[in-house]
Amino acid sequence: MFKKLQSASALGLLLVSGLTVTTNQALARSDAKMSGTLTVRQSASHLKAALDISGKVTGDNGEELPGVSILLKGTTTGATTDINGTFKLTIPEGNAILVFSYVGYISQEIQVSNRSIIDVKLQVDTKALEEIVVVGYGTMKKSDVTGAITSVKAKDITAIPTTNALRSLQGKVSGVDITQTSGQPGANINIVLRGNRSLKADNKPLVLVDGIPYGSFIDINPTDIASIEVLKDVASTAIYGTRGANGVIIITTKKGVAGKSSLSVNSYVSMNKKALYPRMMNGEEYAQQKREAYRTTNGDVYRKDEDIFQVTELQYIKDRQFEDWQSYIFHNGLMQNYEVNLTGGSEKTTFATSFGYQKDKGLLLNDVYRRLNGKISVDHKLNSRIRVGLSAIYSYKNQDKRDNPLNMANKILPIAKAFNDDGTLNLNPAPGYSAQFNPLADEQPGVFVNNIRDKRLFATAYLDVKVTKDLFLKSMIGLDNTDYRRGYYKGYNTIANVGRNSVSGVEINNGFNYTWENTLNYNKTVGIHQIQGLLGTSSLGTNFEEYTSSGNNQASPITSFHDLNSNTISKVIGSKLRQTRIASFFGRVNYKLNNKYIFQASLRTDGSSVLAKGNKWGYFPSASAAWRIIEEPFLQNSEVVNDLKVRVSWGKSGNAAIDPYATLGGLGLSAYAFGTSAAFGYAPNVVENPALTWETTGTWNAGLDFGFFQNKISGNIDVYKSLTKDLLLPSLLPTHSGYPDILKNVGQVQNRGIELSVTTQNLNAKSFNWSTDFTFTLNREKIVALNDGVTRNEANSWFVGEPTKVFYNYKKIGIWQLGEEEAAKNFGSNKPGDVKVADMNGNGVVDPGDRTTFSQVPKFSLGVNNHFEYKNFDVSVFVFARVGQFINYEYNASAYKPSALENSSNVDYWTPENPTNAFPRPNSSYSTTNYLYQSTLGYVDGSFLKIRDVSLGYNIPSAVVKRIGIGRVRVYGTLQNYFTFSKIKDYDPERGGDLSFPLVKQMIFGVNIDF
Repeated sequence: MFKKLQSASALGLLLVSGLTVTTNQALARSDAKMSGTLTVRQSASHLKAALDISGKVTGDNGEELPGVSILLKGTTTGATTDINGTFKLTIPEGNAILVFSYVGYISQEIQVSNRSIIDVKLQVDTKALEEIVVVGYGTMKKSDVTGAITSVKAKDITAIPTTNALRSLQGKVSGVDITQTSGQPGANINIVLRGNRSLKADNKPLVLVDGIPYGSFIDINPTDIASIEVLKDVASTAIYGTRGANGVIIITTKKGVAGKSSLSVNSYVSMNKKALYPRMMNGEEYAQQKREAYRTTNGDVYRKDEDIFQVTELQYIKDRQFEDWQSYIFHNGLMQNYEVNLTGGSEKTTFATSFGYQKDKGLLLNDVYRRLNGKISVDHKLNSRIRVGLSAIYSYKNQDKRDNPLNMANKILPIAKAFNDDGTLNLNPAPGYSAQFNPLADEQPGVFVNNIRDKRLFATAYLDVKVTKDLFLKSMIGLDNTDYRRGYYKGYNTIANVGRNSVSGVEINNGFNYTWENTLNYNKTVGIHQIQGLLGTSSLGTNFEEYTSSGNNQASPITSFHDLNSNTISKVIGSKLRQTRIASFFGRVNYKLNNKYIFQASLRTDGSSVLAKGNKWGYFPSASAAWRIIEEPFLQNSEVVNDLKVRVSWGKSGNAAIDPYATLGGLGLSAYAFGTSAAFGYAPNVVENPALTWETTGTWNAGLDFGFFQNKISGNIDVYKSLTKDLLLPSLLPTHSGYPDILKNVGQVQNRGIELSVTTQNLNAKSFNWSTDFTFTLNREKIVALNDGVTRNEANSWFVGEPTKVFYNYKKIGIWQLGEEEAAKNFGSNKPGDVKVADMNGNGVVDPGDRTTFSQVPKFSLGVNNHFEYKNFDVSVFVFARVGQFINYEYNASAYKPSALENSSNVDYWTPENPTNAFPRPNSSYSTTNYLYQSTLGYVDGSFLKIRDVSLGYNIPSAVVKRIGIGRVRVYGTLQNYFTFSKIKDYDPERGGDLSFPLVKQMIFGVNIDF
């Protein structure tokens, strides 16, 4: 009986959460081995000398392995490990060899060398274990996949602490471009998969949680996630039709496991500081810049300080009364995260439940994000044929959100006094500059409130029926209910109002989305033929209601945003309703011949309510094939090649991401006056277009999966080309029509790229392991056509032959220097010290034809993750690079104030004594915004390489923690975003050029406990 329990336990380890399973042949070998793995001991009475050996056998992740066979080579003497992975064995002394074998793992031969304690770590046999990946409406063995799919498992998702599980994909999944462009607590990420396809619609991929649309802000506990699959080519995503046009990311949450209940606690605390961030001018630097600005307009002669500074300013300069406003604004942040998971159950009923709490205090005072979330799932076998399940995820977010004070802090003069002598806030700290308000104004008690409360219930239920041995029916329904409220009050003495009327308001919206899907799966194996079929239907609905109310000059700040009726002026009330429906039918056929040749075809048809009658339905086919070369006889016994498969696919998907009522036309509100009374009316302002139909994307993909030298080198490479047609774009109409434009299906966008993922096992010794994961992504996107033969749309920065996202402006090539007076005058009436731009069309004059484009799309990105293990220690170092994109750097452009009317970026500006080519000469005759060609200063190379994560962990020895009834304790420390390298000084280019809410660097300390 005990042996049976050991066998069941061992098999259960291989089937945890459905992540890895063995092939039928491996399972058969497993049963044979386990049934024959008996403890056999020879009598030691006839031996001259005996050696008692004990030890422990673990897997490559440190898990204890029960039922491992240990045999003295060449004999029948042996033993098996117990449920804790330990063993004892008596053998003759001498130069003996022990053979350790376990199903799904590579056998090891260990030289005894008269040792009495031998601990062994077995490595997974990747040929014996078949990894299961989640695909559209089902699962599939990785070896059978014909499309471009990348799977990320739980241990990789939770390896580095993150608030949004999708951020763990950055640099670790080729083809996915992820950036964090705001350091404010609760900020979302930007994610694009294989380039931008649409010019007007959203380019974010479809994100599913347990098969139901969720959105890209994943507020689920990372420890609740079993795996994330990224479906990249259209052959993989076409089964989702219109929703899969931008790729699909499938998140599968953990389920309960029958047997002993398991409790885990995961917690970390993060001490946050601002990452690289540039400083502005200090008092002395600003004073000198102002002198230079007035020198420029005074015949190159300095004016007296008394002529350019006020009396109070002069006294401040004399007393060195200067303020560093950033030092007041920035504080150290603190994030706390706590997660508890409990799983268990019986053979009939399993459950999984979790709870999480997170509090993130940002770099700015009173900028706080709080999140509570919980999850429960229950699965129950009614009988041998029917299984039901229910899962519910609830999240509650409460956020006090600051408006950006850095715009004011970076432009207010440093020659100022932040606080009065009595310690109160000086609201106008810069003498003579009433528009420069104290950037600390919003931190006064009771003057500023901006509170968000967001509740969400995300629930799914399913029914699985085994109709026959080969036929399976599944019906699933998902409900997503959101309740959002934002309330704000900004008093008159705040940065937003600068002494004017207060403003208050409330935004409330409610969303209710449903998904109902039914699938019928057929699996049949006949000899060398394996057939899988899928038929399904899907019905989706979205309902969104929004209500807004606001006003100015509220009676009292005490009521915050709870007494909007007391506003005396500018009262505004608004409401909105948006509903959409999609009905779908789909099917897929998979055929595998002789375990070598795999073919797949699918077809989905979608009908969308947002399109006009006669154009509501779209059809999205795909086809793919794979050849498992590794199964050919000439590679069966290869010691070099362990895996080799070629793939090719084609597919077509659609996109109808337009406003729900765009095809019907629209009316606009117009205001009229009848005498002293106001009246309102409606007039047509949107032209209907009943011919609108889907944007469609067709994609070719070719891929190669490989593994060499016992899979010490493994990975895949993909090349692809996609073309998106019938883009939904506005087309200009004649002015006499009364309408500015009409939405049409015109335009094309192309994407081409290469993706590479490689994993190497560099060193695998007894006490030390070293592995490396490498990803590389190269994508080239360009607009192929715009509407009606137009090659450029300057208003939207769309140009045929260029990427979808570009900056369009003149190109700065330097500063006009002394001795170039005549050339500067002839080329746009410039003078030495002004910005010099390139003559792109070569006509000798500055004109609009000299403007050019600067791509916001990276040329390539890569990620390198090195993981080291030494005994109970583990170290990981993750490097991420994003190369070739331009950013519009605010510090160089709008934050540089050559007029000296406001504080300025601390830059190397031109003077006759400092003939730099970096920044133009200060000039008091300009305003703060109209310096000639100043906007060209911002376009800089935003390439960067960062050591994004460095983590050190330690597993407390099991002998220590088991004494107090704990299974595993791991403590760790992590540095996130501490080391960034780029051409830009004191700035993290991943932020995208903006100076508001800088990215943070985190020092994290955490603990993982399994009971």
